[in-house]
Amino acid sequence: MHNNSRYGLSFLFLFLLVLLSYSNTFDSSWHLDDYHSIVNNRFLHINDASFKSFADVTNSGNVNITRPLSNLTFAINWYFGKDNVAGYHAVNTGIHVINSFLLFLTILFLFKTPSLKDKLSLENEYFISLLSAVLWAVNPLQTQAVTYIVQRMSSMAAMFYIIGIFLYIKARLSDSAYKKTILYFCIFLSYMLALGTKENTAILPLSLVLVEIIFFQDLGRSEIRRKYFYIAAALAVIITLTGLFLFIGTDTFNIFHGYENRYFTPGERLLTEARIIVYYISLIFYPAPTRLSIEHDIDVSTSFFYPWTTMPSIIIIVLLIGLGFWQVRKRPLLSFAILFFFLNHVIESSVIGLELIFEHRNYLPSFFLFVPVSVGLKYLMDRYLGRKSMFIVISSFVVLLVIGFGSGTYIRNIQWASEISLSLDAVKKAPQSARSANNFAKAYYEATEQYNIAIELYHKALYLKTHNRNYKAFILGNIAGVYYHLEDYRRAEKFWEKAVQMYPGYDFAKYRLALVSVKKNDWAGGLHYLNKIDSNNQDNKDVHNLKGVTLFNQGKHKEAFYSFKKCIVNNSDEIKSRINIGAAFCLMGEYGKAGLFLTEAQKRRPDDVMTLLWLIETGLRSKDNNAVKRYTERLCRSINLNELVLLSEKLSGGKFSEDGMLTPLLQQNMASVLSESVKVNLSGTKKRKLI
Repeated sequence: MHNNSRYGLSFLFLFLLVLLSYSNTFDSSWHLDDYHSIVNNRFLHINDASFKSFADVTNSGNVNITRPLSNLTFAINWYFGKDNVAGYHAVNTGIHVINSFLLFLTILFLFKTPSLKDKLSLENEYFISLLSAVLWAVNPLQTQAVTYIVQRMSSMAAMFYIIGIFLYIKARLSDSAYKKTILYFCIFLSYMLALGTKENTAILPLSLVLVEIIFFQDLGRSEIRRKYFYIAAALAVIITLTGLFLFIGTDTFNIFHGYENRYFTPGERLLTEARIIVYYISLIFYPAPTRLSIEHDIDVSTSFFYPWTTMPSIIIIVLLIGLGFWQVRKRPLLSFAILFFFLNHVIESSVIGLELIFEHRNYLPSFFLFVPVSVGLKYLMDRYLGRKSMFIVISSFVVLLVIGFGSGTYIRNIQWASEISLSLDAVKKAPQSARSANNFAKAYYEATEQYNIAIELYHKALYLKTHNRNYKAFILGNIAGVYYHLEDYRRAEKFWEKAVQMYPGYDFAKYRLALVSVKKNDWAGGLHYLNKIDSNNQDNKDVHNLKGVTLFNQGKHKEAFYSFKKCIVNNSDEIKSRINIGAAFCLMGEYGKAGLFLTEAQKRRPDDVMTLLWLIETGLRSKDNNAVKRYTERLCRSINLNELVLLSEKLSGGKFSEDGMLTPLLQQNMASVLSESVKVNLSGTKKRKLI
């Protein structure tokens, strides 16, 4: 069979297996960091496909865009489907299919390198390469990198990474200088794209050196070994310095700054990661859905002997790495799989102050771990080819292994279906984790409006295990949020104040405290909290908008306009501040200017209730009866009469809501508006009842 036909069939086989394994994920909900990174990240919410919109998303100078290429794909998804998850899952699954096929090709081409050439038949090479790619692709451990939408960053970074390795092998096997030059340029390009997707790919040059040493060099010669030792050492230094410059900044010791908020030291993290790495290996080869979780209970290793599993884990890792070096010449595939795994855990599983454990961190390092497994299985099949019963047993085991992995992936993805199912699963598997309890309280009890139980679980979470010093402040913030929703502002204020005391850098809590102050018409108090927000977060549109409202109500009209306008400058599609500028002009008697801003807001969002209310207000104040009638009719077509009555009650409560300043004069005229709305509804084709 021609190679292209083989490749086509292999791709189709991988595509179908991955599609079946992930067929129940296309309506899986948003989870956890998805909201912060995508759903609520206004920088990704582009409304046109212009070059400027895409450039803004990939602007590395924007502190909110740290992985520009990943975020560009999220922005494109948002442009076509907004918050509909199906498109995001389709892209994630597509990337996973591509990675599976690229892995198959890379392993296949490794068999053409000097260290492996002519050692196996072509049929064996195809079988081993395809089986390795299949076992990696349908492994349930990969679900966190594929089904968790925001972890496209991991899978897409791995895609550019494996492209770089594949192209390097192709370049080294090529006899054409021109082709080599093109391929090396493409490798550099893939490296840049990988770095723009996720920082852990900085290690790619060392992986290429590993490929070169193991598969292309004669390590029987001492001068070759010495030469590549120096090359690897030099690259390690260059990559370290590049990483410090690109991702850490000019402060060399910034790598340790994250430990200010951790309950562990860099040394303790390193010791703990030894146990976690061994646990990762067990998950890769025994990925039962019952063992997989978004959250794991992990005790920090405070010494070599506590917990007692620390020293055995270190010994296991040392022995495995030793095995990798020892088998370089005799079993290059085994050696490469082991060394590649540990090399690509160096960034996320060493001393950088990240969270201790996440399953998606194995997506890239586990690429080649199933190659020696597949070699072993193929060896057994060939050995017992003449003994029919044993051959059937081994072949059946291979088939059942693939089916088992695929079924496990499908079962694990059931837990990813919703926030409730995922958080409930995490609570069961990590009962001592404060984060799992906190997430479950928010996902389930708040969502089902069982607020008393939610508050009770939040209080319980305060006494559970966390490795982040600030996490309990976030839990206090969630308790305050429940009370705020219940309009118990006194208790909300109390818990947000506790949260800020515990974590002085908790800017969201400061914003909410400002909001509570404004709810009480304490404008000075609101401004006090807003001014305490860190300067890096001062450009947040909500902060600008609320500051404008507080300043305006203090009579500082010029400063208020500055805040509103700054909000618009930084957010061209911002509606709330346009409304508030129009409202401010209206209250100052400048009805023409008010109309300009309000009609512009209304064009952008024709049925926005607050915009229509202020247009009615402006019409009432300027005695423009035609405008009052026109916008009243529009308002009544936008909401039903029940909602209009509730709105009337809301308007009577004060001059402010989270949507902006409320209309004072309209309340006095609500009876006539209601009367007008009855006429509109009676004359319309669809009648509504007033209850």
